[in-house]
Amino acid sequence: MKQILTTLFTLILFVSTTCGQTKEENETIQQITTYLSELEKVGFNGSVLVELNGKQVISEGYGFSDKERQLKNSSTTIFDIGSITKQFTAAAVLKLEMQGKLSTDDKLSKFFENIPKDKEIITIHDLLRHQSGLISNVGKDFEKISKEEFLNKVLSSELRFEVGTSFSYSNIGYSLLAMIIEKVSGQTYETYLYENLWKPAQMKLTGYSRPEFDRDLIAVGYYKDDRIWGKPTDKEWDKTAPYWHMRGNGGILSTTEDLYKWHKALTGDLILSNEAKNKLYQPKIRAEEDYSAIYAYGWDVSETNRNTTRVWHNGTNNFLYADFLRYIDEGTTLIMLSNKSHSNFDELNQEISQIIFNPKYIPVIPVADNEINRNFTNYIIGAIQEFGLEKANEEYQKKANSQSLLEFMMRNEGLNNLYNSKPDIAMQIFQMNVFVHPNVAKALQALGEGYMETGKKELALKFFNKSLSINPDNPFANKMIKRLEE
Repeated sequence: MKQILTTLFTLILFVSTTCGQTKEENETIQQITTYLSELEKVGFNGSVLVELNGKQVISEGYGFSDKERQLKNSSTTIFDIGSITKQFTAAAVLKLEMQGKLSTDDKLSKFFENIPKDKEIITIHDLLRHQSGLISNVGKDFEKISKEEFLNKVLSSELRFEVGTSFSYSNIGYSLLAMIIEKVSGQTYETYLYENLWKPAQMKLTGYSRPEFDRDLIAVGYYKDDRIWGKPTDKEWDKTAPYWHMRGNGGILSTTEDLYKWHKALTGDLILSNEAKNKLYQPKIRAEEDYSAIYAYGWDVSETNRNTTRVWHNGTNNFLYADFLRYIDEGTTLIMLSNKSHSNFDELNQEISQIIFNPKYIPVIPVADNEINRNFTNYIIGAIQEFGLEKANEEYQKKANSQSLLEFMMRNEGLNNLYNSKPDIAMQIFQMNVFVHPNVAKALQALGEGYMETGKKELALKFFNKSLSINPDNPFANKMIKRLEE
C-alpha cells in the first residue's frame, strides 16, 4: 500500500509540474535539468532558478552550502550577490527621483562639501553609468576604512578621464550613490531599500543584516581547491553593513527566489514607473558620452540576435558568484547563485539560454577541475613554452584518454602571455585550446582576440564569428566584429 501511495504521489507531482507546458517546453526543461545535474557531478555548487515563457519552471539547489556539515544548497540558501547590489542602488535612486527628492542630473556638489574642481560636474547619471572617471576601488572588500577616510581617498584621487567621455567600471561610484540615498531619504541605505523596494516586492531574505538571517541558510564560500573561505557575515563589517567602500556597490545577501520576486516586481509598476524603468534600462545619453558602453543604470543592457532586449549583471568576490540574466521581451529569466566561484561554471546562465533559444544546441559540460587535470594542463602549457605547439600536441595525444585540458586555464594563460608581450606563445596556447575545445565560445573568442592583437584581421573575424555562432548573445564578440569591420 505504501508503495502504491508513493507511486501515486510521484505521478501527481509529475503531472502538476508539467501541466500547462507544451511538449517543446518540457523537452527544454528536461535538457536544462540534465545539464545542471551533469554540472553538479563535476563540482558545481549553488542554486539555479529558471523562468521560461513567463513561468518559473526550475528552482533547485546543487552541491553543498556547507560541505563540512553536509548541508545542501536549496532555493532558500542565502548567498552574497556581489555587484548585483548595484541594481538595487540604481532602483533606489530612481525611486527617489519619482518621489521628487533628487534628479539624475544633480551634481555631486549638491550632496557633498569641498568637491574638487575636476569632480564638480560629476552627476548622479555619470555615477550610475560608470562614466564619472572615478577610480574603481578603495581598499579590499572587508578592510576597515572609515567613512571619512573613504571620502577623502575618493575625492583626492585623480580622474581616469574627463567626466562623461569614456566608460570605466567604478565600484566607489555606487558607494557615493548609497551615501546620496541616505542624505536625501533621511534613512539608512538598507532601511530605504527595504521599505521602498524589498518590502513591496515581498522579498524577505534580502539585505545586509535587516532580516535576522538563519545562519544555517547562509552559504559557506569556498576556494577553487575546496578550502574554506567562510561566510560573508563572519567577515569584518561596520556594525550592520559593510564599510562604505563596499556598501551600495556589493555585499547584499539574497536568494534565487527573492531575486525572482524582484524581477517580477520590475515587470510591473509596483516599484518603478514605466518612465523610471525606461531610464533604468535605456538612460538618455548626453552628446559627450561614450556610445559604445552598454551599461545602463545598474544593468548591462544589449540587443540579442533575435532583436530582443537582454538585461544582465553578475557579481563576485572570487569565492561567491552571482549571475542574473533577463530576456525581458521573451519571458525568460535565469538566476544562478554559487558559493564556489569557478570559470567552469560562470557561463552557466549563458549555456542555459542557448538551450532555450537554440533547440539544436548541445551544452558543453566542462571537465572536472582536479589535481590531475590541473597538472596535465600546466604540463602542456610548459611544453608549448619550451618546445612549441607541435611537440606539445604530441604530449597531449599520449595522455588524452586519461587526462583532460582545462579550457579556462589554457585561455587565461594565453591571455596572460598575449598582454605581457609574448604573443607567439599566446597564439600557440590559444590554438591548442581551440583544437581541444572546438565548441567552447570563449576559447574561440580568445583566439579571435589573439589574432586581432597580432594584426590578423581576417582570422580575428573568422574566430569571433565562430564564437558568436555558438553564443549569439555575446556582446564582446559583437563589439569586436563591429570594430574590425569599420
